[in-house]
Amino acid sequence: MAVTCALFDVVQYLKLPYVLKGCALLYSRPRALIFVVARLKIIKTITLYLALYCSSVAALSSHDPVFLQHSAVMMVIHPQSGQIIAANNSAAKFYGYPPDELTRMRIQDINQLNAEQVAQERTQALAEGRNYFIFRHELADGSLRTVSVYSTPFVDENGRSQLLSVIHDISTQRELQDSLWYYQNNLEEQVQAQTQEIQQINNMRMLLLASTIVILLVSIAVLSVLFLRLRTAKLRSEAQGARLEAIFNGIDDLLIFTDEHGTILSTNKRVADRFGSQTQWLNQSIAKMLKNNPCTNESSCHQIPYELQVQNQISTFSVTKNPVLDINRQLLGYIYVLQDISELLAQEKEQRLARTVFETTSEGVMVSDKNNRIQMVNRAFSEITGFSGDEVMGQSPAMFNSGHHGHAYFSRLYQTLNERGHWEGEIWNRRKSGDVFPSWLQVSAVFDQQGDIEMYVALFNDITSRKHHEQMMWQQANFDTLTGLANRPHYHEKFDLALEVAKDQQTRLAICFIDLDRFKAINDTLGHHIGDLLLIEAAQRIQDCTRSSDTVARLGGDEFAILLTDIKSIRDVEMIANKILHQLSSPFVLEGHDAFVSGSIGITFYPDDGDDRKVLLRNADSAMYKAKEHGRNCFQFYTSAMHENAKARSLLEGALHKALPNKELSVVYQPIQDMQEERIGCEALLRWRSEILGDVSPMEFIPISEELGLILAMGEWVLYQACAQAKSWYEQSSKPFFVTVNVSSTQFKRQDVAVLVAQVLRDTGLPAKSLTLEITENVLADNSDHILRQLRSLRGMGVELAIDDFGTGYSSLSYLKRFPLSKLKIDKEFIQDLPSDAEDRALVKAIISMAANLNLKVVAEGVETIEQLGLLKQLNCDFTQGYYHSRPLSAEDFTVYLARFNESR
Repeated sequence: MAVTCALFDVVQYLKLPYVLKGCALLYSRPRALIFVVARLKIIKTITLYLALYCSSVAALSSHDPVFLQHSAVMMVIHPQSGQIIAANNSAAKFYGYPPDELTRMRIQDINQLNAEQVAQERTQALAEGRNYFIFRHELADGSLRTVSVYSTPFVDENGRSQLLSVIHDISTQRELQDSLWYYQNNLEEQVQAQTQEIQQINNMRMLLLASTIVILLVSIAVLSVLFLRLRTAKLRSEAQGARLEAIFNGIDDLLIFTDEHGTILSTNKRVADRFGSQTQWLNQSIAKMLKNNPCTNESSCHQIPYELQVQNQISTFSVTKNPVLDINRQLLGYIYVLQDISELLAQEKEQRLARTVFETTSEGVMVSDKNNRIQMVNRAFSEITGFSGDEVMGQSPAMFNSGHHGHAYFSRLYQTLNERGHWEGEIWNRRKSGDVFPSWLQVSAVFDQQGDIEMYVALFNDITSRKHHEQMMWQQANFDTLTGLANRPHYHEKFDLALEVAKDQQTRLAICFIDLDRFKAINDTLGHHIGDLLLIEAAQRIQDCTRSSDTVARLGGDEFAILLTDIKSIRDVEMIANKILHQLSSPFVLEGHDAFVSGSIGITFYPDDGDDRKVLLRNADSAMYKAKEHGRNCFQFYTSAMHENAKARSLLEGALHKALPNKELSVVYQPIQDMQEERIGCEALLRWRSEILGDVSPMEFIPISEELGLILAMGEWVLYQACAQAKSWYEQSSKPFFVTVNVSSTQFKRQDVAVLVAQVLRDTGLPAKSLTLEITENVLADNSDHILRQLRSLRGMGVELAIDDFGTGYSSLSYLKRFPLSKLKIDKEFIQDLPSDAEDRALVKAIISMAANLNLKVVAEGVETIEQLGLLKQLNCDFTQGYYHSRPLSAEDFTVYLARFNESR
């Protein structure tokens, strides 16, 4: 096809002078020279197309000397992207770019026609029947040339489709053509004048030209016959070479051909794939590649293992060497076959490892065929099931069926296995001994190349121990370890479930809170061990009083809760509550000790008192505290008034948390005077004015602050305020001055008060003898060594200790002996009816007399009349405090009071 196109171009080109209307100027010597040059270029073009035609059957190489050194401008271009793959020397010379720079460019960088113009040129060439395109190319110096571009596709050495383009500079011809047309238009009259003369000359030249064409055609015919014969022979040779090369390169092993001296002459593509280059080892000695390999010194060898480093990785090859002989049995060289056996060795290693794992794993392994007949088992299988391999071989796994799972269970198992290829879950099997055991089973289907199931692989292990541990963990997570009753989370869980059922079925629930009365005293006196035994016995008694459908729980400490379901009437709940109270009030005989407790029960109902678990539990708790207020050993039903009290308490608690940060607390001071008026002091009293609640009584917020633990921060704040203020009054007073501060039992239990007081005294500078700490009898009733050590440390500093409200609590004379006290405060309950009440008068007299004998000072509080003051003076009371002297005063007012006291004395 290329030759035909080229010949067509020649004919058309040779006819050009006769198409130009016999212009006489065309036959001038300069014009004749131009046409001779043009014809020579045409001959070159023909030669080029002949070369292209001859080589089109084979892959063109960009390194071919014919391509590189050809005088015609040639480039190899990627057909899709336009990237210049290769360019010969003529192209580099023509465009003025070095070859390597040309290969980094695209043809679009040279061609000055845009995509639309290129498309138009292609359309025009197709319409005109041209096999080339005319473009405008820009050279490196910026100049533009008109070129004709002949392109033909081919397959390169890597099997990729490329485009070979031959570029012919026709700028001069185009300029000549333009000039010819110019002269034609301007010299038409002269041409017409010479028409006859030219016609005669033309006839002669036509004859000469015809003769030349005939000779040329005959030469071409002869050349074509020779070309066809050569081409046929070449095609046969190339086909045979291509087959051999395809076989050579198609072998997956590394093939290396050497001469008789061991010099590498050629390699297949696998060598390039593994080593990165096919030419790297050419003309190198095979001994350099296969160092210390015995095959290099032998005439032949077979599958000799050899480790070879390939691309920074050690691979193991099997080396085979065979001689290559010609037709005369003469040695041409040797062929080396290197087979990579690294993967084969790795597979063999994996198989050995898999076999070892199969035999040593602690999981039972069973392999069955597609018909589910056992083909293989491991040692762990026999250890778990008791069956040997011979006993189960060829049998169905159904022989282990325990009866725990029905037919539907196994149907779903095999359905999942067939659909997903894997099933995993818990299954109960039967051992050879007949014992049933739980196991965790994983079954996987193995598919063949057609996607059909070929076999099944089952892995299982005995989870009896795990199930036992899970049960223990569940038991520990949901039940109280001491009593065996449900714990708080489990109780809440069952409560929620029962609540859902009650809502759906519109039934009634009852919730009971039980608190053991006087349990703390037993725990403290008889010890925690006896206390635990009492809790266990109490839990059993409570459970015995309930139905099997009810839930009994221990919420913590000595608190229990009962969930009663499907309640028909309140009477049923009352009967259960009375039975529990009766059982709890009966004596507990615990390792020879008789213990007596009772119960306080709070009861609430769903849906009467609420429909939310938290609300109902809160209501039951409120009712339980109401039962304690009614004297204990009773039960109380929840009422709306309890709810209002609970709301008020909740509001108080919320405000109390903000009292100290919001600076709502203050300290007032009530004077304390001795009978001889030689000493004066005061008691620091805490007051709270809430932004939300207004003035709140200490009787309300102090107990709550102790429950919430807020008393720690509040007590420390009061101590700092009182001591700092007392330091100022101590310096102003002419008489010995002291300040009394109340300390809660919670402070003694949860912090070291002695350490706190020492720090406050250091920070404020107040002398220790000027500070008195008031403690209640509850502090002493705890009978704690920890508290005793704190009290002794305080007295060792010089701080005085006073027992507040003596005689109103669980007073014990042993407290006065055991604890390092310095003062007693008689509660105002014994003072308010003096002097008229004879009994109070006798009690006060006895207390003062006893304190004097124990070297304790006495402070009488609540003194409001001069008669009370007179009687106390007669009884030799040391100090008095009350409204008779003054109400509690602010720091500013107490400063004024102290100044008047000093002036009056």
